[in-house]
Amino acid sequence: MTNSKYFNDAPISTPGDDRFGINKFAQTLARNIRDIKSPVGVTVALNGAWGSGKSSAVNLIKHHLENDVRAGKISIVDFKCWWFRGEEALILAFLQELDRALQDGLGKKAKKYIPRIGKSLLQGGAIVEPAINLLTAGVGGSLVKGSMDFAKRYFSEKQSIDDLFNQLSKALEKSKKRYLIIIDDIDRLDPSEAIMVFRLIKSVGRLPNVMYLLVYDRQLAEKAVSEKYPSEGPHFLEKIIQANFELPLPCRDDLNSATLSHIEAICGPIKDADKIRRFMNVYYDAIAPFINYPRDLTRLCNSIAIGWSAIAGEVDLADFVALEVMRLFEPRLYNEIRLNKDSVCGVRSSYGRQEDPEAQVQKILEKVNENDRNRARLMLLRLFPIFEKINYSSEFNAEWESQRLVCTKEHFDTYFRMSIGDETLPISEIDELIKQCDDKEYVKRTFYDALKTVRKNAKSKVPLLLDELNVHASRIENKCFGPLISTLFEIADDINRNEDKERGTLAIGDNNLRIHWLIRKLTLTRCSLDERDQIFTTAIMNAQLGWMVDFVSSAISNHFPRGSKNPEPLEKCLVKKESIDSLKAYTLESIRRAAKAGQLIEQSSLMYILFRWRDLAADGGKEVGQWINARLKEDKSVAILAKACTSETWSQSMGFFGLADRVAIRSPRAAIDGLKTLLDLHQFRERLKAVSKGETVTEKEKEDISIFLDAWTKQEKGLED
Repeated sequence: MTNSKYFNDAPISTPGDDRFGINKFAQTLARNIRDIKSPVGVTVALNGAWGSGKSSAVNLIKHHLENDVRAGKISIVDFKCWWFRGEEALILAFLQELDRALQDGLGKKAKKYIPRIGKSLLQGGAIVEPAINLLTAGVGGSLVKGSMDFAKRYFSEKQSIDDLFNQLSKALEKSKKRYLIIIDDIDRLDPSEAIMVFRLIKSVGRLPNVMYLLVYDRQLAEKAVSEKYPSEGPHFLEKIIQANFELPLPCRDDLNSATLSHIEAICGPIKDADKIRRFMNVYYDAIAPFINYPRDLTRLCNSIAIGWSAIAGEVDLADFVALEVMRLFEPRLYNEIRLNKDSVCGVRSSYGRQEDPEAQVQKILEKVNENDRNRARLMLLRLFPIFEKINYSSEFNAEWESQRLVCTKEHFDTYFRMSIGDETLPISEIDELIKQCDDKEYVKRTFYDALKTVRKNAKSKVPLLLDELNVHASRIENKCFGPLISTLFEIADDINRNEDKERGTLAIGDNNLRIHWLIRKLTLTRCSLDERDQIFTTAIMNAQLGWMVDFVSSAISNHFPRGSKNPEPLEKCLVKKESIDSLKAYTLESIRRAAKAGQLIEQSSLMYILFRWRDLAADGGKEVGQWINARLKEDKSVAILAKACTSETWSQSMGFFGLADRVAIRSPRAAIDGLKTLLDLHQFRERLKAVSKGETVTEKEKEDISIFLDAWTKQEKGLED
């Protein structure tokens, strides 16, 4: 929790540190710079928003040019322009850096050119700007009459800037070395200073074998130019910049993984399944939409690392993180919530239930920039149920109080009391998927292609696609819900790749869970229950078996939850209660068909399906037990059952008596809870031992059996890791 890594906003320096897909872009840009032939003040711009990783990209570009630097082909100089204030200081600093860069590649006589040019410019004092204008004519260019008069008045004929500049250019043309001047954070300068830097590059810096890499936020730079030259706007920069590159956005999947792993490392794991589910609901609606750049993640980690220890155990983790996001990224909204506890907490009274809560939501959202109101609205509804168009009873409020949620008056103040003031998925690909999401063949092809693409984190592109669909769900038209959901149901098992699973208790889970998030985000607030029922009962007819069982179990639990839990409000149910019996019957028949055809044993979610078979058949496990007993006679099936009954747990020391573990340790676990309702455990163990000693299965299958038996034995002896 005190690891300084969470406070570190320093840019990365090597490809091994890259978590957000910047390296490939930097490598390509470095190669392009290296391949520029005979540059004459060639200027390349790297554009990116504040906190997007521009400085990290610059460091990686320099990393990929190291061999050329060592070989003496390129010399790199960093000009920290924001260290200097005032136009004359900037001119002097720029010329000093230019002089330092050129020293090694020029002859003894040529080394004096830059100091003499600088001296001539700075002797002019108040006439610095006219001197720059003089040089803007370009190398060897003709000078207008006014500029010639200026030169004659202040410099001798043999010391004119034009002569010195031409002599320096000729010397540089003979140099075998090229020079790369990197100017970062130009947008930190005052408008007049930023413009001076651009004009210096255009004038004094326009030299043979000299290249520039300018790094800035394009919007801020264009704003600075517009203040000085309203009629120019972006055209001013177009005259200076030869090539513009936008820093690629980090992929949503990488940002999600990094955010979740950092939250878990700082705050500890969540062990309760219901809390994990709620955390992920809050995460997608109230946290993820605001984390768009690496610096956003750093700011959030800094905030929760400082604030969490003071109120850990007193508040809900999901609400705490979401409110920190609100405080950092929507401070006016945060303050509005903080000052209006009575309006945002609890449930609506019987009197207030006739009122439309949307009016109050819109009033609060007046504090938010118009472009950000959609995401802010979703955050409000997720954190404060009083704004939903659902009439929650007082029993719900009591449950929220037991969970110490921010939406209860009893716990509201606690949240504010300790508050401390591999690649990138192109946006064009996202746009195209949303545009064609009602085209089943296109969607299938897109997901199957994504399944074949394995990224640097060993995951496919499927999680990335599903995450982006979640983030952009509001852009998907209602008419596309049916075709898109039906398509996902038809391929859900195929794309639920084991390697795509997240690790750790705060992980997103597998791709099935991602589909669950998506279908709920699409339909729960934008479709009536009748519309949802039609969409899902149609889609289930062609669903793959594992997903069918998963979805139907979820739909059943909406109306018939286990234990003492309350049924979900109809507004949050997937299908109508009347549809449950037909869904159960169809799913049971589908399981039986797969079992008869020999396909059931091949299911990746085999044990989950077997337990649901028991529940759906409602015969105490007799039917599924007969099928399992038949499989126990088949050596290959015994090995498959052993692997299917092996799960994994992850443990990680939080460092109470020393340094915390940097990695979580994976331990196999024998998932035997409830297994005795399906088969004879003694018979199962004996068959496992016999098969592992025989020659009818592969060595890998024997290993699977051994892992399961070892985990089983450890659990019986109380020796679990």
